[in-house]
Amino acid sequence: MPPAPAVGERYYRIKTADGSACLTLDLENNSVVAKTIDTNDVAQTWKVKYTLGDDVGCFTAANGANGLKLRLKLRDNATSATLICADARPTSFWTIIRQGNPDFVFITHEITSTLDLNYTTLGEPVTFSTRVAVGSPESHRYVFEPCPEPPQRRGRGRARGAASEFERTFFNLDIQGAKDHGPYDYIIVGTGIGGGVIARDLYETNSKLGSAAKNILVIEKGGLVFHSHCLNTSRPEGLGNNRGQQNDTFFALFKDEYDITHPNSTDPSVPPSTWKGGPMHCVGGRSAAWGLFSPRVHDDTLRKWFPASVAKDLKETYFVEAEKLFNLSLPKTKIVHQHLIERLNIDARNAFKVNWQWGRIASEFRDENNFDFAEGAYSTIDKLLEIMMSKPYVSADSDERKEHTNFKMLIRTEVRKIQFNDANKATGVFVKTEGSAEDDVIPLKPDGKVILAAGSVASPAILMRSGVDLSQAGAGMITDHDILYRALSFRYLKPEDRAEVGSMKLQTYFDMDDRAHQWGLANMSIDASSFLPRANSVDKNLPQMIMSFILPCPLERKCTITMSNEEPKVNMVRTEAYERPDRDRYLERMKAVTESAVGVIEESLGVEFVDRNGLRNGEYLSYLELGGVAHELGSLPMPGSGSNSRHAIDENLKLSTGQDGVYVCDLSIFPMSPEANPTLTLAGLAIRLSRQLVPRTMDRPLSATDNTVWILNQSGEAVQVWVSNYGNVTRTEEQLERELRRTFVPAGQCHSVERRNGIDEAVFVFRWDRLLTFEEVDNGAEMTFSKEPELFVVHPGLQPLVIS
Repeated sequence: MPPAPAVGERYYRIKTADGSACLTLDLENNSVVAKTIDTNDVAQTWKVKYTLGDDVGCFTAANGANGLKLRLKLRDNATSATLICADARPTSFWTIIRQGNPDFVFITHEITSTLDLNYTTLGEPVTFSTRVAVGSPESHRYVFEPCPEPPQRRGRGRARGAASEFERTFFNLDIQGAKDHGPYDYIIVGTGIGGGVIARDLYETNSKLGSAAKNILVIEKGGLVFHSHCLNTSRPEGLGNNRGQQNDTFFALFKDEYDITHPNSTDPSVPPSTWKGGPMHCVGGRSAAWGLFSPRVHDDTLRKWFPASVAKDLKETYFVEAEKLFNLSLPKTKIVHQHLIERLNIDARNAFKVNWQWGRIASEFRDENNFDFAEGAYSTIDKLLEIMMSKPYVSADSDERKEHTNFKMLIRTEVRKIQFNDANKATGVFVKTEGSAEDDVIPLKPDGKVILAAGSVASPAILMRSGVDLSQAGAGMITDHDILYRALSFRYLKPEDRAEVGSMKLQTYFDMDDRAHQWGLANMSIDASSFLPRANSVDKNLPQMIMSFILPCPLERKCTITMSNEEPKVNMVRTEAYERPDRDRYLERMKAVTESAVGVIEESLGVEFVDRNGLRNGEYLSYLELGGVAHELGSLPMPGSGSNSRHAIDENLKLSTGQDGVYVCDLSIFPMSPEANPTLTLAGLAIRLSRQLVPRTMDRPLSATDNTVWILNQSGEAVQVWVSNYGNVTRTEEQLERELRRTFVPAGQCHSVERRNGIDEAVFVFRWDRLLTFEEVDNGAEMTFSKEPELFVVHPGLQPLVIS
């Protein structure tokens, strides 16, 4: 007769008592189904591992990433089975009981439910029914048939070829698991530049806070499509021939579509409202394929349109923080480059206050440290994937991973709406996966917060589904600024000069209007990759200069987002902010800037533009399609600089429509469409929001005086400290005895002692020596610390010593 499942780890096919069907992993639907027996189907192989005794164990699928778990949701008086990675929580364990010869039943450990198979409908999910202890019906009884270990299971470092396998290995949390790990301090919806940057920053802040760390859940509608920015990966053949970046190719292939109408303006001077954009539902969102151009919004634009506190914080702190995050790089400047830049800026034909300089690109081209790889083009994917890949193993001898204690990520899950209580306080989010019929609620802590970063269409849609009235909040005016461009081919008079000059990308603000001092942004690509289309040329191998202009505009009131059958409908038109005389004047200025640059390039680089005579014929500049570079924004705006402007969020990005506990951080928050790519500004605002929600610095303790030394431990681990007393502060015997010993300071905590102002003191910091593992410390073992301290000098009454 077949043996009972053996103690230890063994592989089995789990068959029905009559041998007609077998429990089968169904990854496509994330469930367990009954299918006819197929000895070649690895989806019918299960590892049984005893962990809590001789008859209590867990069941893991052959892929090692999924385990059989009871999902506590009743449907038609039965509970459905779902799959997650077995992670040692009670509902992942099963009690196996012999029921005669040769079959067994298995029962959820500590929950009175037994597997029940529907014999009449093979291929349907396995369900549960009330436990039957003895004499179980045949539909509850199973035979464990031993089978060999699947080849791909051997070793922790086994290969995983398919992207879905990679995804299941590191992103194996499901909705029920997310609920089990809750409630949460912060639920972040979306992983693009807004949500992904906040998630990264809060994770890094958590690493400094110890027991004060916040419980964070990140929810992404899509899956793991890219492992990094698309420009860090293989791209379509032909890149070297046409110098195209090809990120627009990936954007076109992987973007989804809005339900959108884009009627043309009734004003014949306004160009057509053609549409080319859409969202990307994947880990990293559109940061997987953005163009990397990272200019700052001009100071005058910030002053004119943004709240004063936002403008101040961006200029003084958060533009710099975002540029550090992006690894903003400038290329190596040769003499020929400097010569061209200087000639462009002092050219007598140029009267529009230009100041050409290298374009600001969010990419680390090279790393100055030997044997360090450059990080390349920036995307939020890299850090999120790094966090998920660093999840700890369940045990030293296990290849199963458990979730981070305070950071979880749930993918392929859509947030449909926010749950509010009677006091209009957010208490959780309703979520669903593709194909599911019901919404589950993932809970927040009583003071928890939702951060919407789902995009300029999805974020307002979530709020409107949640019953939030946005009609008086200036919401829905989703707007894209005008981008105009011209591409021109040229040839070097000395062909060898092309290699010497190489590629150049330059940028400058230019004054669009002397009367109003309104600034546009000009971008010039010289024989370099570009997100803009190349011109048709007599010779495709000729280098090209592409000039583009981005113009600012207010939010367009004719643009709207409405709901139909719980889904958003977008109406988007090209901005009508500029009357015909203004538009004509701006076009003349852009034409003059272009012609000035063409003349200087010809003289300074020794080139000849092959279509130079065409500059004055026909349409001089072309309009890029709306959404073509994914800049649509402003559907949930913050207040403008004027106190009477309508807004959906306040200057700290908190929802201002009467509900509490909701923040927004995606392109929808902009009060206008600026002259710059908005990505750097959004990243800066995301870091600002993160630091406001969970500060990294601690306010000076109320007990601190000018005669106090205080020390903040942000190392992420406990330390011991000892502070000198060169100021000879008088102490009691009890204080003296205490201060002769080192003081234990947990992660995230502050320690202060009285010392004399004006006399520097020494602080000795003893770090954890890591002779014990985290698990051993958690189980009560005493921590030990290094014998050799790190030495710091502190100044009583001034800033704290921050241990990092």
